[in-house]
This record gives sequence, C-alpha cells and structure tokens, in this order.
Amino acid sequence: MHGEIGGRRFGDREPLFVIAELGLNHDGSLDRALAMVDAAAVAGAAAIKLQTFKAEDLVAASCPAPAHVPEASLRDFFRRFELDRDAHIAIRDRARALGLAFLSTPFSIEAVDMLQEIGVDGLKIASGDIIYDALIARAATTGLPLIISTGMSTIAETAHALATARLHGSGHVALLHCVSSYPTPEHSQNLKTIQTLARMFDVPVGLSDHGADTSAVALAVTLRASIYERHFMLPGCDGVDAAVSSTPEQLAEVIRAAERTTNALGHGRRECLPVEAVNLAASRRALHATRTLTPGEVVAPGDVVAVRPSTGLTPSLYEDLIGSLVTRVIQDGTPFLGRDLPARGYREVA
Repeated sequence: MHGEIGGRRFGDREPLFVIAELGLNHDGSLDRALAMVDAAAVAGAAAIKLQTFKAEDLVAASCPAPAHVPEASLRDFFRRFELDRDAHIAIRDRARALGLAFLSTPFSIEAVDMLQEIGVDGLKIASGDIIYDALIARAATTGLPLIISTGMSTIAETAHALATARLHGSGHVALLHCVSSYPTPEHSQNLKTIQTLARMFDVPVGLSDHGADTSAVALAVTLRASIYERHFMLPGCDGVDAAVSSTPEQLAEVIRAAERTTNALGHGRRECLPVEAVNLAASRRALHATRTLTPGEVVAPGDVVAVRPSTGLTPSLYEDLIGSLVTRVIQDGTPFLGRDLPARGYREVA
C-alpha cells in the first residue's frame, strides 16, 4: 500500500510521512504561519497542513464549544484564525520553496474550490466531517490525494466515507486513526486500530496524534503506520492547540524516533544477518574427534563430541557419522569433514 503527495511517496518501506499541522497555532497571523513553515522544514517534516474555513460556514451562532475550547462563542473564536486566499498562496509558496508538500483541511465546499484553484497538493477530511458526504464527494472530484481522519467514527461510517470518496473519483485515499480527545489519555489511544483499518480497507493508514507527548510514534510505526500528523507550534508560543502540539525540536525527535524504529524492525525475514554472521562459527558446534583416528577404523560413539567452533560436520549428522569407515588420519580434537562421509555427499557447516 503506497501513496504520494507533493512528490513524496509514503507506504511500505518508505520513510514515515510526517505532517506538521499548523492548525490554529498560527493565531491568524501570516507571519507566524510562515515562520512555522520554516521551522517545520528544518525539523524534517514532509508536509505542512492548514485548516481552511470561514467561521460562518463552520459553526452556527449558537454552537457550543467543545470540551477543550473555553469560549462563549465558537463562531467568534474561529474568526480569529481565518486565513484568506492570499495567505494560503503565501504559505503554499513558502512550503514549496522549502521542499514541503502543502496540504489543507477544507471545512466547506467553497474551501475545496479555493484550494483546488491555488494548487494544494492534497486534502484532508477532518474527523468531524467524516459523515459530511457532500464535502467528501467534492474533495474526491478534485482528483487530489485525500486523507480521511476517523476520530469518533465507527467502522461503518469509515467504510461509507471511503466508498463515497471512491464513488466520486478519488483513487488516492489514506486513512488516519485518530482519537478526538485533546489530549488523548494513554489508555485511550487504541493504536491497534491502525492495523484494523489497514486490514479492512487496504489503504495507507497513519496516526493523527493527539497524545500529550509523541511516545506513540514508535508504536505507530511498528503497527505499520505510513503517515504521522502532529499539531505544530513555535517555541515559546502558547498556541490554542498547545496541549497536543510539538515544537520543532520535538518534531525532529519524532522523525528520528520513527527512523530508529523502522531500522530496528528490519525486513522481518528470519535469516542470519551480516552483523551476526561473524559470530556464526564461534557460536555453533561441529562434530570433533575425541581421539586420533586412523584409516580402516570404524567411528564409534565415544570417538565423537559436538563442540565449538562449527568448522566441520554439523551435529545433526552425528547418527550418520557413527559406524562410518575412517579413510584418513583425523587428529584428536579436529573436526570431521564432509569427505569423512564420501558416499553420502554431506557438506560441512560453514
């Protein structure tokens, strides 16, 4: 299972595709957003992501705030973080200049239109919109890579969202396991869902990490996550998403941890690896003579011992060696060799 966004591949045997989610931490400031893009590039992210919305299109005037937002008016709250078309273009250009993919989460059909017009590299459907068929359908018609976050959803809802995307032409869909709790308690991360989604839907799967720290990344990689999204903030800034955000230094450590985990997991084949092959002879046994044997003698059980090193007949050939005729002088303590069983054609241990 593979995908590609902005010229960067992700999936099996590819580096973890790390998305720095600018979210609301830019506080509505283009200058801060651009500084965040710069910092994300230095940290080693593969992409940055915005949230594209107008408060009036997102929430009703009477909409209550979620548990993690202590505001009286959610509409007034979101107005603070709106970025206009020109700001999106400036952020797009900065990201591309630094080799980053440019993603955004549209919260309206009009937002999809604008993002498609300015040339976004991919779209993400937020967890809260996994049941918003019209938005998913419009995003799918762009033909852009589509990432669907699955927080708060059931398997049936996820399957329906994926089917909707495919029905409307999306051929490049990935899913993110997500727990929409800010921050997510350790006992509620439910990371095995990464495997469940990959198995059931046969698409690239990742993690949108809302944990209080980033310790889940190694587990996510072990569970074969190919995408990792984390809210991002500048050092010293108290962004609205600070409780679930990482600084550039912390995100860089995420990337290093993912690489270490990938290297440690290896290819999964049970074989003697080059780093251990140098210890093979000294660690394994071969059949050695317990006394000097001369031609014409018959090898008896007391004439043979299995000891290290393994430069000789393997111990599994003990029964075949017993009773064989000695055809050469075999010194005490030396190994029996393949030619000591000429008729059988056995090879020596390497």
